Amino acid sequence: MMSSMKILMTTESYYPIIDGGALGQHRLVHELIRRGHDVRVIAPGFKFKNYKENDDGSIIYRSRGIRLPLYMGGKYYVAPSPYFYVKKVINEFKPDIINVNSPYPNSLSAINIARKKDIPVVGSIHILPENILPAFTNSIFYETMKKYIWRYLVYFYNQVDWITIPTKTGGDMYIEKGLKNNITPISTGIQTDVFNPNNNGEYLRKKFKLPKKKIVLYTGRINEEKNLEVLINAIPKTLEQVDAHFLICGSGGDYKQDLINLTKKLEVDDHTTFTGFLDWKDYPNIYTIADVFAIPAESELLSLVTLEAIATGLPVVVVNKGALPELASNNNGLVFEPGDSKQMADCIVKILSDDKLRKKMSLNSLELIKKHTVESAGKEYEKVYEKVLNFYSKNKKIYLTNV
Repeated sequence: MMSSMKILMTTESYYPIIDGGALGQHRLVHELIRRGHDVRVIAPGFKFKNYKENDDGSIIYRSRGIRLPLYMGGKYYVAPSPYFYVKKVINEFKPDIINVNSPYPNSLSAINIARKKDIPVVGSIHILPENILPAFTNSIFYETMKKYIWRYLVYFYNQVDWITIPTKTGGDMYIEKGLKNNITPISTGIQTDVFNPNNNGEYLRKKFKLPKKKIVLYTGRINEEKNLEVLINAIPKTLEQVDAHFLICGSGGDYKQDLINLTKKLEVDDHTTFTGFLDWKDYPNIYTIADVFAIPAESELLSLVTLEAIATGLPVVVVNKGALPELASNNNGLVFEPGDSKQMADCIVKILSDDKLRKKMSLNSLELIKKHTVESAGKEYEKVYEKVLNFYSKNKKIYLTNV
């Protein structure tokens, strides 16, 4: 373990917000604290004033926030003008290094101040344009908007000294779009003491009135960017060959209702259960009653929920787009082409119909997850921080020849 560092994280999506980036950042913060570092976070507040919170040993500085009522059901907040508060935090905390986690005002302010004070900055990528634009999926301006967001994201992350991203695939996507910075793939990290095959979720069958059939599971946000209509359209094709039940866990708005209506139109609503948002005490256990995890989302830099399924020993069926194929790369799942519900159904059927194959894939999932533990993520982030700090100590500032 290296010597203790003072690390400042900046983000726009953080605990208690529930999404892959927010959860991953929260887990990393506490892993780094466990490893002996002083880690603090700047994130938007849930009221229009600056304030501090203590989060089990970590201080969260909440910058004055405003709610975004039309984005993701209104659960997100943004800090519209946090510069002076961010500057105050940096002046008081005096971090050795700053890790920016989102391309929005908190992190923009932090980069600006860090440059004036010669503080090294690591940028962690958790986002694709599709994650910003779910409400505009059907807009005639969607592709144009996506193009300009790509330009902004590449511009933002080319300003930092080093970049982390959850997968090599994600890094390649950004490089293709013009990223010219140093980049290191580091998995978000999973707590295998929380997500593992030793959990017991059998009580959830009774709670949700689930039949004693093989279960196809999806967990996560239920919105347009997750392409869940592909999964729903795969249900009747699956049921033609195997008797299974589809369990969809997560919160959502109008899009979720559209999916429920689609199950009725396809006459598969009796074979489908939407649980809504799960309590944390139930959430890790839901994976243990499933036989396969299926996800059609096309805009994933990693997919924390797929990692949670793998950590529980589930075979996975994933779309052949984004970074998801990496999570089926250990012969622990099958891959289908984007939008192809029949092929998705065939993959599900193949796994559910072959107990020997399913058990082998389960063991392979447990082997793959060893590369994706939060402990491993903490070690890899330490290496990146140490590398950047060493450059700064020798040169005072990093001048990247390829930027």
